[in-house]
Amino acid sequence: MALLRFPRPRTFLHLISLRTATEFITFTLALNKITGLYGILALFTGYHLNPLQLSHYIYSLLVLALIIYLSPAIRAPRDAPVGSTIKILGLAWLYVLDTVVNSVYTTLFGLGWFVLLAQHLGEKNPVPGAEGIVGGIMNDTAGFTSPEHTVSQVDVVAIPAAPGAVSGQEATIVASGGSLSGVVLEQGSLSSIFIIALLWLVRLYFCIVILSYARSTLRAHIAASSAATGTYTSTSSTDPNIADSPFRRGRTEGEGWFGALGRTMLKFPSTRYWLGKDESEDEWARSVESRVERARGLRIKVPGGNGNGVGERERRARSGTGPPVPLGPMGVGKGKVEQ
Repeated sequence: MALLRFPRPRTFLHLISLRTATEFITFTLALNKITGLYGILALFTGYHLNPLQLSHYIYSLLVLALIIYLSPAIRAPRDAPVGSTIKILGLAWLYVLDTVVNSVYTTLFGLGWFVLLAQHLGEKNPVPGAEGIVGGIMNDTAGFTSPEHTVSQVDVVAIPAAPGAVSGQEATIVASGGSLSGVVLEQGSLSSIFIIALLWLVRLYFCIVILSYARSTLRAHIAASSAATGTYTSTSSTDPNIADSPFRRGRTEGEGWFGALGRTMLKFPSTRYWLGKDESEDEWARSVESRVERARGLRIKVPGGNGNGVGERERRARSGTGPPVPLGPMGVGKGKVEQ
C-alpha cells in the first residue's frame, strides 16, 4: 500500500524548500497568464479573435486575478489563521485545475497547428473538415500562401458516357485525403508531441510540489491549534490517526460556502493525505513535543547544601573538579604559606 501513497515531497528536487518552490511556480503561472491581457488588448486594435482564442484570454485574466488575491498567503506565518491556510489550499488547487484546462487548450491548439502543417507542408492531406475542430484559427497568421489546397495523390475516376452522347468517357479528378491520425503521427509532429509531453510531466511534478506545500501549511495550522491537547485525534472520526478538519461542521470556519469549499478541497486526493498522521516520520508527535518543551522551558535542578550533606560546590572542591584557587599578591594561592 505504501507504493500507492500519493507523493509527499519535502523539498523541490532536494535543492530548495517547498515554500520557495511554490513562490517560483506561482510566479511562472502569473507570467503565463499575463498573455491574456495582451490578447484582450488586441481586440481594441480591430484584430479578429476566434471564440476559442477569446475564451482562453478571458480565462487567463480570471486566473491571473485569483493569483494576485491568493499568492500573498505564501508569505504568511505557518501558524497563521485558517483564512491564510484556505488561500494556500485554493492556490494549490487553482494550479492543478489550470493544468487540466491548459492541457485541453494545448491539445486543441496543437491539433490545429498539425492540421495546418499537413495542409501546406506535409505529404498527406487530412480528412476533409478536420480543420473545423479549431476553426482555422491559425490559417490567417501562419504566413502560408498559395496553394490554398494541396493534395498528395490524384485519382482519375472514369464515368461512362451518357446515352446519346458522343462515344467517350468523362474523367473526374478526385483528391485523396489522409486520416487525422496520419497528420498527428508524422515525423515532424512526433517531436513536437514529445516536447509537449515532457513539459506536461514537469507541470505534473509542479502540481505535486505545490500540493505538498499546501499540505504542510494545513498540518502546521492544525498543530498550532491543537498544541494544548497534545494529541492528533479527531472528535468526528473513529480513526485516531485522522485529525479534525479546520472546516468541520460545527466550527466557525466550517460554516457557509467558506467551510463547504474547504471540505471539498480536503476530499482529493484523499482525506488521509491532508489530515492523516505520518506513521513513518511521526511528525505530529515531534511537533507537539517540541512545542511543549518550548513552553515549559529548560529547567535544571542543581543540588545544594541543605545541612544534611555536602553541598555541590564543596563536593566539587574536594574532588578537584571545582574552579582553580585564586592567586594571592605573590602568585601563590590564598591561605597558603610559600615554603
